[in-house]
Amino acid sequence: MKRLDTCYTCRFWEGQGLRQRGPKGTCRRYPPVVTPRSPEGDFPITLSTDWCGEWKRVAVAAGADPSNPDGTIYDDLVE
Repeated sequence: MKRLDTCYTCRFWEGQGLRQRGPKGTCRRYPPVVTPRSPEGDFPITLSTDWCGEWKRVAVAAGADPSNPDGTIYDDLVE
């Protein structure tokens, strides 16, 4: 079954890689987290197929195709 509430379709997720919607990205839901390994603070890195309880749908621009909001090629990763 295909999940629709994944990081890939979340408004808080910023992908890395091709067209900034690659298979990995950062969750921008909350401010960066400071840890001993990252004293400057980092956003958590997630896969496009991950999900959590904070998911919010990506806003689609007026007149855009809602089935493909950003014209990416990674749509097959969201399953």
